[in-house]
Amino acid sequence: MGAEKDILEFLGKNLEGASISDIADATGHTRATAAKYLELMKLQNKVDYREIGKTKLWVLTGKRKRILIAEDEDHIRRLVKVILEQDNYDFVEAKDGKDALEKVSEHMPDLIILDLMMPKIDGIEVCEQLKKNALTRKIPVIMLTAKREMSDKVVGTRVGADDYLTKPFEPRELRVRVRTFLDKEKRERNPITNLPTFEHVASKLKNLEKNLDVYYLFFKNLVLYKKYYGFSKTNELIRLTSQIITHILERFSTNNFVGHDDENNFILAVENNRAKNVLKEIKNEFESTIPFFYDMDYENIDFKNDIITKLDSAGKIEKLALIQLDIKQLKREDINKDNLNKIRGE
Repeated sequence: MGAEKDILEFLGKNLEGASISDIADATGHTRATAAKYLELMKLQNKVDYREIGKTKLWVLTGKRKRILIAEDEDHIRRLVKVILEQDNYDFVEAKDGKDALEKVSEHMPDLIILDLMMPKIDGIEVCEQLKKNALTRKIPVIMLTAKREMSDKVVGTRVGADDYLTKPFEPRELRVRVRTFLDKEKRERNPITNLPTFEHVASKLKNLEKNLDVYYLFFKNLVLYKKYYGFSKTNELIRLTSQIITHILERFSTNNFVGHDDENNFILAVENNRAKNVLKEIKNEFESTIPFFYDMDYENIDFKNDIITKLDSAGKIEKLALIQLDIKQLKREDINKDNLNKIRGE
């Protein structure tokens, strides 16, 4: 057990992986001993390896994220793996939509890279089924499309795709997109607004001063907005809202602070004697900017009923619920993700 413990401790400090030679040198065991224990621990699912050229790099299992690559073209699947394997992920592959749904059910990946055009079941239907299933709807889906038309991106967004890339894609861009979804727990700043993440804020709230109250500001109808207006405009909306909040907070006091959670909502700590005025200004400022979130040349807003009327692609009139910003005060013991999901009605 001494050799096993030494190897596991060493790999725990080298999450990117290490060769047998590195492991043997660091632990003081022979290469033969290290190799024997590594193979034994692989059978016990404690370690695994990935091949870089002719070298095996051994890593701890349970530390690696699993990615499903659903793509009917073999060379594209190989390319995605080559681009991402240096980041120490596990991969599952699917050659068509039916196979993709089966692999998701079997392996429950942390992220799905999904081609739009596939045999048997296309990527649109696969994504739609995944997002309707309570067990799989939270798995991020990055849609791949060979076409550049905006219609493909809009269709993917409407069925719940979390992001999209147009083929051919830049390797660096693919890695950044994947890391955005898989490294959330490691980030201290949200990539859209650059505000502190929920985890960072939650730790700060544990030692919150008594004169500060905590509020949750969350969007209503954001999913519907993203479905019809896409990722880019949704991110602009979130970014602009964060600027409204931070500017108003700074104007009232430097003791106030705000964070941004993974569901694109905001947690505020506000001095209790100023909270009423702060929240009122944020609400008023947000509501005054609502027209800028829509295309007023083709749409009509009914503020009284919080509805926007627009024409769909077939020329039919649609009535959609207007984007809104709701505010709830939080008790300190309620500041966790489960309670925030309940507040939003999820």
